[in-house]
Amino acid sequence: MRTTFTLDDDAAALAQTYARANSLRLGKAVSDLIRRASAPPMKVKKKGDLWVIAAAPGAPKVSAQQIKDLMDTLD
Repeated sequence: MRTTFTLDDDAAALAQTYARANSLRLGKAVSDLIRRASAPPMKVKKKGDLWVIAAAPGAPKVSAQQIKDLMDTLD
């Protein structure tokens, strides 16, 4: 659907940055951002002292070794 609307300057800049970062046209970027903002919040639960965020269905699993390797690159 084609439509015309006016964005605040800061919102337009954010949408343009998102579009560039994801190689999207501006309209597709705005659509994606609206969908993301409209999605239900992530489910978070506490396990012991840690807060755990449920992964999206189909998301790849991350192993403890992958986390260790990433932490090593940050040192």
